[in-house]
Amino acid sequence: MPRQLIKCKSASPNDSQKEAHLAHGLEEEEIRRRPAAVPKAFHIDSELVSLNHFYSNYASGGEVALFNLFPGITSSDTSSPVLQEALKATALASSSLQMCQAGLMAQARQHYGKAIRKISGALKDNSTAQDDSVVVALLTLALFEAIAPDTSPRKITSHCRGSLALLRYRAEQGVATSLDKGLLAFVVHLGMLEIFIGQEGRSPVLVGLKQAAWAKGGMVEPLLVRAIDYKNMVQHVLSSPDIGRASVGHVTEVFQTGIDIIRDVEAAANYRILSPGPRTKPGPDGAVDEDLNSFNHLLGRKSDASDAIAKGLYLTIRLHLIEYILSLSIALGEPTREELKTLVNLPHGLTAMEQVCEQIRIVFGFDGRDSVCTVPGVGFNAWCMFWPMIAVLKSAFADKDTKMWIMDKCMAVSQASGFGMAMYQQGWFKTDGAKDEMVIAE
Repeated sequence: MPRQLIKCKSASPNDSQKEAHLAHGLEEEEIRRRPAAVPKAFHIDSELVSLNHFYSNYASGGEVALFNLFPGITSSDTSSPVLQEALKATALASSSLQMCQAGLMAQARQHYGKAIRKISGALKDNSTAQDDSVVVALLTLALFEAIAPDTSPRKITSHCRGSLALLRYRAEQGVATSLDKGLLAFVVHLGMLEIFIGQEGRSPVLVGLKQAAWAKGGMVEPLLVRAIDYKNMVQHVLSSPDIGRASVGHVTEVFQTGIDIIRDVEAAANYRILSPGPRTKPGPDGAVDEDLNSFNHLLGRKSDASDAIAKGLYLTIRLHLIEYILSLSIALGEPTREELKTLVNLPHGLTAMEQVCEQIRIVFGFDGRDSVCTVPGVGFNAWCMFWPMIAVLKSAFADKDTKMWIMDKCMAVSQASGFGMAMYQQGWFKTDGAKDEMVIAE
């Protein structure tokens, strides 16, 4: 008996297509029956977002007194309208560059104008002029001008000078607090930056600040005062019509003075202060200055991040000093035997520049390095490291590849932080050969 073959009947392709079309038709019918709904608009408070972003960018470093104020201000309902306008202007300007939103910059400039008017009104009354918020607002607007500079760098000059005059007034009126010391460190840092890489003769903000009788403890770290004085000494020799007739002994002494400062700056860069440090000298009253190597009382060096930033700043000063000595040596012509004996102790310029580059890598985590900055705060890091980055970009030791590398890093940091490169692009740091103007706060 033949085996019967049992065949399973499968669905034909046409049946499957019909079922699919039917299901699709039912779905479309269901959609048509649903009541029409207009999507709700998605509203974003650009000011609030910008302020929160700004605080996290700058305040998380926990080092600079001005930046440390920001988190408390955003959570306070009673904060000064003067300061609020200044903060909104600066935060919106920063976000505008970070997010490439031109509309935010327009809002920022509106708040900037309001802040200027409110500050002017506050300064007319002695009681309000002494308020902490006014001097903080002035310095915040100085930061605004660094983020979105005017074509002529005069406003940051006026803001820094205005805040310095206000700090002096507060000290003379006996209302200065620990806040004032921290704000002075912020102002002095801006002055130091302009001394060493600013457009010479164009915007002499706080140039040559040394001791000020009204500022307890002085305004510039003694080691950095020596560095500033040495720059002025070299410029004086270079500008002298008798430079070619300078005595060998005098030239050798100038070289040796610079090399001694370079050694001390290098020690400050590599040594993290404990209490007390071996380089710390007691004052007249026997007190020990524990902040000797804190770069103008700017950084506490209590974390790996702040220590790396402070080291980068000291090494940048060292790079400048090496360049000054070499420029003087070139201007004098072939060195004598005595001069060569002194110059042999001068650190190698390329090595000095590479050490600054390495600190830039360590702070930001470039080129495969692990960043020492474990908390958010790219704005704070950019504000501190902008000087070393521009110093490398302008260095005579930097070849084409190095300049391209550092320019790429500058642009990356500027894009991430909304700070820095706008000043460079507008020519703030081009040299024109003019002399630095000396302004001493007495």
